[in-house]
Amino acid sequence: MSVGSQTLDNQPWYRHGWPWFLFGLPAVSVVVGIALYVIANVWEVDSIVAGDYAKDGKGVELRVERFRQAQSLGLSAHATVREDTLSIKLSATQEKDLPAVLRLNIIHPTQDRFDQIVLLQRGEDGVYSGPIKPLHASRWQFQLEDETRAWSMTGDANIPMETEVSIEPFHSGRINPAESLRPSDS
Repeated sequence: MSVGSQTLDNQPWYRHGWPWFLFGLPAVSVVVGIALYVIANVWEVDSIVAGDYAKDGKGVELRVERFRQAQSLGLSAHATVREDTLSIKLSATQEKDLPAVLRLNIIHPTQDRFDQIVLLQRGEDGVYSGPIKPLHASRWQFQLEDETRAWSMTGDANIPMETEVSIEPFHSGRINPAESLRPSDS
């Protein structure tokens, strides 16, 4: 044994690098684990994934059936979006199929805190209208339903560039009209 190696052996443990390396790895893991727990459970982060997606998956078929019901009634709508109001001209094959109240879900594609549910009353001129909160610049989805939720139609618009929205039972821009909608409380 040389004199140099004896000096290393006589030093206290905390003067060596290996114990710090071996203790540091688990310590870093604990700190990262706590940080991830705080991010996942304490902070309120907007979620774009539905909480009960299995139940929502079963509801897709029901929503498609509601699109088919609107199609069989010959429904189509044209919405006009203003800063704080929205008006809809709804047409059907038969006048008796037009309800007195419409339910409109205005859906932001990624942040559900901006979503709105608006009840629209039919005016004497046959146009449904109601107040809305101002919509910021984004692509918005519009889901129109009757009050009993027997039928449903969709449309989308890039607000503020598009203020006119065509709402139809099967929107032409989608392969499956139910897949782009966030599950509603059906």
